[in-house]
Amino acid sequence: MLLTELLKQKLPAKFDCPITGLTLDSRQVRPGDVFLALGGTQKHGEVYIKSALQNGAIAVLKEAPISQNDMLIGKIPCISLPNLSQKIGEIAARFYGYPSRHKQIIGVTGTNGKTSVTHMLAQFMQTDDSPCGLLGTLGYGIYGALQQGIHTTPDAIRLQALLAQLENVQFMVMEVSSHALVQGRVNGINFDTAVLTNLSRDHLDYHKTMNAYGDAKRQLFSLPHLKTAVINLDDTFGQSVLANLSPSVTPLTYSLYNKHADVYAKVRAYDIDGCQLELYSRWGNGFCKSPLFGPFNVSNVLAALTVLFHKGFPLSQLLEQLPSLRPVPGRMERIGQSHQPTVIIDYAHTPDALEKALLALSKHSQIQNLWCLFGCGGDRDRGKRRLMGEIAKCYADKVIITDDNPRHESSQAIIDDILVGCPEPTAVIPNREQAIRYTLQEAMVGDVVLIAGKGHEDYQEIGDQRLPFSDRAVVGLMMD
Repeated sequence: MLLTELLKQKLPAKFDCPITGLTLDSRQVRPGDVFLALGGTQKHGEVYIKSALQNGAIAVLKEAPISQNDMLIGKIPCISLPNLSQKIGEIAARFYGYPSRHKQIIGVTGTNGKTSVTHMLAQFMQTDDSPCGLLGTLGYGIYGALQQGIHTTPDAIRLQALLAQLENVQFMVMEVSSHALVQGRVNGINFDTAVLTNLSRDHLDYHKTMNAYGDAKRQLFSLPHLKTAVINLDDTFGQSVLANLSPSVTPLTYSLYNKHADVYAKVRAYDIDGCQLELYSRWGNGFCKSPLFGPFNVSNVLAALTVLFHKGFPLSQLLEQLPSLRPVPGRMERIGQSHQPTVIIDYAHTPDALEKALLALSKHSQIQNLWCLFGCGGDRDRGKRRLMGEIAKCYADKVIITDDNPRHESSQAIIDDILVGCPEPTAVIPNREQAIRYTLQEAMVGDVVLIAGKGHEDYQEIGDQRLPFSDRAVVGLMMD
């Protein structure tokens, strides 16, 4: 592909050249690549132009305005594109041959439930003959053989490259974060279906206000080419999104409380192994058993089923498969034998998620004591710390406050913020491993221990370091 074809604009003949790749990282530049210099959180990409050229970049695209005289660096074209960050997705899609046009792509957004819903969809959609693509917090690639990633949604170039690599995939299920939507990472993707799970407080360190956070989520439902929107009717924000959908988008709804939703479920009973459901839908009705805890997971199941019904998967087949649904690592993941306390590891790191997890567990009458071990992340929304302390105090019999990912903040300062909402916890043990060990030594058979905040994570961020650490591994050793 020539540079003029990539940019869809006329360039002086001396600027046009064949290109072999795109990258945002000067260290990854290979001869023949185009380097895109964007503004970063610490340094602007322009400071790395020299490094990119030394590594063989044959052109540079930059966001900052430049004069006509700056259009060549040596013999290398340096082209200014206004609002480049929002154009990268389309540029990358063009370079890779618009790979999303050849797949049915389902994007899932919301504060909580994205990972659970995408993994449920991938489990149901994948067959021996038809692998399902998956991208999100736990990795990317073919379901069952994911490669680990860093962000919920990668940068636009990596995302388009991944879609191109998964050329034989019919269905691709993606978590779509609010950051990705604001930063234009999913621009250039033709989403077939968009799913909204819910909206509650999170990421206010980035978005600043709930209105801005909500506006970010809305972007998924106004992208061009979207055909279907699947909305949680029990969520107030979801109702607002539903009311403002384009007439060209088919709305589908699911609910635990509104019988007029396209998919509605009534919970007949909860137990420590999940719940029994009566399911009613425009595609048929039935009874089923879900192996997942709590109302919020029933809601996640309904979101997935709504998509699957709409895609033509038979109701009878799905209800038969539902009891064998595998839990997502670190999402209300149960560990322990009958002669031990029941341990639940969950990613709940927001007030709403922690409240829903504790409420779900408190519904099981056979519990003696409900323990809650949690902390809050550093360099993130301070306002949620007091709220999470209040929630733990309200719903748990025993509260252990510990570290999460302190990052560059003082561990004690974070704990002090939590203590405003929970002034008399059972214990404060900053070292997370020691806190888990203490809790499991003190908990009795019949108790349930919720270890919240980190879920699947296999690291702990302290300062600039990402140190190996896993709640699941510590619990596994203790209960082996």
